[in-house]
Amino acid sequence: MSDRMRSTFSSLGLLVGVIIGAGMFALPYAVARAGIMWGIIHAFIAFGTLTLIHLLYGEVVFSTSGTHRLPGYVGKYLGKNAQRVSFFSALVGFYGALLVYGLLGGMFLNKLFGGESFIWSLLFFIIAGFVLVFDLRKIGTINFVLTFVLIAVIILLSAFLMPHVDIAKIPRMNMDNWFLPYGVFLFAFAGASAIPDVADVFHKRNERLFRRVVVLSTLIPLLLYALFITAVAGVMGTETPPDGISGLERFIGSKAIVFGSLMGLLAVGTSFLTLGTDLKKLFIYDYSLRHYTAWGIVVAVPPLLFLLGLTDFVAAIGVVGAVAVGIDGVLILSTALTVCQKNGGCRIGSFSIGRFLPWMLIVLLGAGVIYEIVEKIYSL
Repeated sequence: MSDRMRSTFSSLGLLVGVIIGAGMFALPYAVARAGIMWGIIHAFIAFGTLTLIHLLYGEVVFSTSGTHRLPGYVGKYLGKNAQRVSFFSALVGFYGALLVYGLLGGMFLNKLFGGESFIWSLLFFIIAGFVLVFDLRKIGTINFVLTFVLIAVIILLSAFLMPHVDIAKIPRMNMDNWFLPYGVFLFAFAGASAIPDVADVFHKRNERLFRRVVVLSTLIPLLLYALFITAVAGVMGTETPPDGISGLERFIGSKAIVFGSLMGLLAVGTSFLTLGTDLKKLFIYDYSLRHYTAWGIVVAVPPLLFLLGLTDFVAAIGVVGAVAVGIDGVLILSTALTVCQKNGGCRIGSFSIGRFLPWMLIVLLGAGVIYEIVEKIYSL
């Protein structure tokens, strides 16, 4: 295999492995509650927005010397105050995602062994937190390998469900839940954290191939999500559960559900360890914390949030998507606009996108952040 092909598959696996995760399981429920039209609208908004954000983030990475992460790029181009906002957003995103993985891990363990999901989630947090104390050098590689196994399982489960699908079971449009899929889809398409690593795979040289990988890495999840939503929501309609798979036994058998739950558990487990390791390194490298101090801060917060009553799986994904991913998107687009100004205009390769589209997305994402926060405050 040539170096070019090896780099392509490695970067594709890395980015797809980061994008596809826990958010996928909440999509059928969100679409079934909001209606198929709102689902389609939010899916294409998230797909288009995140694809452009990933591409523009790549332009920032390729235009900047040295190795950084988002707070570093933001601080370099937008200043210290923006860097602080980026760090706050990173904490919301990291801890929110770790909470989601714990909630989903409890649901999968419940499907495998019975008992209470609440107890299983606590056990998940304890075991995963203990493992996280070690140096997990290979967990990222294991994560995206398991992601492709999970893709195969989801395709297989969807194929078994297709004979039972009736699209009429999905409401066309429910105005009461019109905003529900927004944050869930943003969460499900978010992969900006992997963009610097993907650029490093190409040694910041082959921008054209990098852009193709970014687009394909977002298109693959779009197709998989469409298949999974159609199969699950088309079978269960408004009875679709938050975890996306409960109740499907009567259509495809309990053994298939057990197998799917096992694969899902492995996927969220490795995702928890990957994300937890990244957060631990953030505290160690950027804030000079000792290893055990950083580890303690990482593993203590998610179960504390869980015990405080944050146990709504879909709501947690929605908040992380709408708020953390939304703020990250605003900061990436703002950073890209600054880089574009220095480079003589906003371009992706030879294609000029001007300044209007990035500014329009900044307004859209900012409005989504505000709406999500206000809605959650009023729902308390």
